[in-house]
Amino acid sequence: MKCTFYGVCGSYPSINSLASIKHTACVSVETDDFLLIFDAGSGIINLGRSLPNPNKPIFIVFSHFHYDHIIGLPYFSPLYNAQYNISFIYPNTDRLKTVLPKIFDSDFFPVSFSDLPNSPSVHDPSFCNQFGFSLTPYNLNHPGGCFGYRLSVNNKSVIYATDNQLTPDNQASFSSLFNDCNLLIHDCYFFEESQAEHKSWGHTFLPDLLSLALTSKIQRLCLFHLKPDIDQDYIDAMNTYIDSTIQNNQSSLLATVSFDGFSVDL
Repeated sequence: MKCTFYGVCGSYPSINSLASIKHTACVSVETDDFLLIFDAGSGIINLGRSLPNPNKPIFIVFSHFHYDHIIGLPYFSPLYNAQYNISFIYPNTDRLKTVLPKIFDSDFFPVSFSDLPNSPSVHDPSFCNQFGFSLTPYNLNHPGGCFGYRLSVNNKSVIYATDNQLTPDNQASFSSLFNDCNLLIHDCYFFEESQAEHKSWGHTFLPDLLSLALTSKIQRLCLFHLKPDIDQDYIDAMNTYIDSTIQNNQSSLLATVSFDGFSVDL
């Protein structure tokens, strides 16, 4: 199982000078049997261009429908090739069926959803069970609502938890939910900014995320949904804090600030 990051920014595609941190949320998990894609931010455009000839089912899993998580969907090239077998996954299928035509509305995009040559089917996460893996949704702490997911296949687990704000009141419950996973992909939009000024933004601060990871049975942590104006000095400061915190806790946790093109083999 290989996990690849195609977009790691939150809010909007980055305008910084870092070539490796540009696109918004999109992460793929690929096995010999399927390709699962978490979110359809601008990163999904490059993912679509990189796909070989269709040879396995594709599942696009939505966390929520803020612009940074759907903006790349109309430009996902396999949608225009009927040979690909694509399914859209979201816990509330009625809502997803309502949202999709809006994304492809003529006011915003020239091709309507009903005119796509490849019309993906819409399912809730239980649909995945018949393909040899499970996908368990979690309610995250984000304005307007957001779902995280635990993907379990072949005794390996990946948790995708974008757009989630950890607080003293919910950290224990999320630690229990995220416990015992091989890879946690989690929102880390803030580092040293004022928590008082951003307490209702629905995003997590690095110290809180590390605290959760260190108190949970997590093998690897990937920091995700980063600020779009992030620069190398900011990343260097984050890495210094991460290294010192892990060392001070004598932990074997592996933590990485994710970037476009980064991949993890599980």
